[in-house]
Amino acid sequence: MAAHICPHCLKPIPAALLTAYTDNLECPHCQTLLEGSTPSRMPAIWIALAAAWLVWYLTHSAAGTSPDTIDWVLPEVYAILTFGIVAPLVLMFTAVPVLLPVVPAGIVSGTTIASGHGAGHIAGHDSSHDAGHGAHH
Repeated sequence: MAAHICPHCLKPIPAALLTAYTDNLECPHCQTLLEGSTPSRMPAIWIALAAAWLVWYLTHSAAGTSPDTIDWVLPEVYAILTFGIVAPLVLMFTAVPVLLPVVPAGIVSGTTIASGHGAGHIAGHDSSHDAGHGAHH
């Protein structure tokens, strides 16, 4: 397997761990949050798509013009399975760990917490208004 090195502590990260947690990985040595870089993920996706198309084409051609439902469903099932197997295998070799971008502290689930208005006030929503009306409109 390719050597995957943590950019923070410079110790190796297991390829299977990096492949399984590509979007959010904690380094097993220094607990730094990492992710697989987007440019290193693209070859895995394109190779898996090409392999899936090839499997679909070969199995679709072998089925011919049969009216059976299973004959036209199986090529798609085989293509999906091929993509699901090839993408992680290629990703094991191409994934490059990078530091996970830090989300600013004021952003919570797509809403911004307004400073100076107390913990109950989220931008655009006044919780004291709901308290007097039973929280229904």
